[in-house]
Amino acid sequence: MPDTNEDTQDKAVDLVKRSLELLDRFASLFVGQWRQLWPDWRCTQSVTQKTRPSRKPKKLRGNLVTPQERYQFHTPFHTYTDGKQWAVQCDSKYISHRAIAFIGVFFSAIWIVPAIFLYQYDGLTFFFYLSLVSSLVTIYYIYKSRTGGEDTWVVFDRTTGNVCFWKRDAEHSLTVPLEKVNCYWIEVFRRGVSHSLYFMPTENLPNERHRWWQVMFGTATTYDQAQYFWRVLTDFMDPSKPIPSVPGLSHQLYFVEKHGYTIEDLTEGNKEITFEEFEEAEAAFKRETMELRDQIRQMLEPEHFNTEKIINFYENAPLYAQQRLLFAATSKLSMFVQGLEDDSPFMYPGFKEFFSFDEYKARVAKLTDYFFELNKAQCEALGIEEP
Repeated sequence: MPDTNEDTQDKAVDLVKRSLELLDRFASLFVGQWRQLWPDWRCTQSVTQKTRPSRKPKKLRGNLVTPQERYQFHTPFHTYTDGKQWAVQCDSKYISHRAIAFIGVFFSAIWIVPAIFLYQYDGLTFFFYLSLVSSLVTIYYIYKSRTGGEDTWVVFDRTTGNVCFWKRDAEHSLTVPLEKVNCYWIEVFRRGVSHSLYFMPTENLPNERHRWWQVMFGTATTYDQAQYFWRVLTDFMDPSKPIPSVPGLSHQLYFVEKHGYTIEDLTEGNKEITFEEFEEAEAAFKRETMELRDQIRQMLEPEHFNTEKIINFYENAPLYAQQRLLFAATSKLSMFVQGLEDDSPFMYPGFKEFFSFDEYKARVAKLTDYFFELNKAQCEALGIEEP
């Protein structure tokens, strides 16, 4: 029986996978295995004493990021956090070093062949010097690859309020309070124009000009998304507030609390949330959201109709539930508004027993101003029309 198109595609995919595995093994023989070098997690316990002001702030390109006023974007981001510390990986150039080393091995091998062949006729030729230069560059980057690794991190510590810019070891690292860290949204070129987040402290070690680090936190294609990421991190660092209950982060903390994991378990121990545990957390959040939705509906009934309590209830609800609560509130309030805008304005059934017409109208107006404005802002941010 001849192979179907699906069988052919599966074989092609399998062939590509095996080829990549062989290529990786070949590269590892020369440039070494890929390595993740984690920080010393005690690095955030105290700030660095000997520092000086950075020399770069007045020459920065891009936009200084301010925290988003209200959470409006739920785009994914990396969550190396146990609820106490949060590690954000930076671009340490390690991948570039490995790539250059591997390419150097390839071209050195190509150029050395004609150099050896032509030596018996012409002595030292152009190919010899080309292969020599290539080999020296290759040896340098092989050394960098074998002795280095992904060793550049920004560690946020919620318990101390400090942020460590970790580089290789404690001697080359810098720890400052959060208020001395700025976030920037920068245009970069990566297969076309894109944007990335950069973190930079306003102070540096005495022997350096600045720490201007590109971080791999999430995809910030718009400035609003950059503001969202920075709001999540700054709220995480504020111990007077609960940790932001945003999608992704809430699932991670559910997973951490379930197993009692620490930052070491998540990073050096390579513990990751499984799909089943993510679904378990999602189900738990959905149950909680439905319960909160029923509560806000109950609060919009005549006997519980208190504007301050309703608004306070919404603002203190978990962020992953607020969208559903906003929909429930605006749906109910829309019915109240229709009655008030009728040719013969009337109060929604049941409210006459508790409020005068003017008092009812004032409370509805206050709630619609708040919830309808929120709904409008969210629709604009997401680029959709208001329902």
